[in-house]
Amino acid sequence: MKYRTDIACSLGLLAGTTFGSGIAFLFGWQAYRALTSVSVFGIAGVIITIVVFRLLHRKSVSTSNSR
Repeated sequence: MKYRTDIACSLGLLAGTTFGSGIAFLFGWQAYRALTSVSVFGIAGVIITIVVFRLLHRKSVSTSNSR
């Protein structure tokens, strides 16, 4: 399970920071606003992917136990 959580954190951070960077670029933000945007979306991406990963893992475990 730890290996999957690490993958979820990495993918969430990558997606979140990319999204935050794009938002900062579109709004033309400089320095601190851009850094804040990237940080906030990076953390949000990590949290969202961990939650989704755990929900998917829980569903797969419950489906395999019902057989």
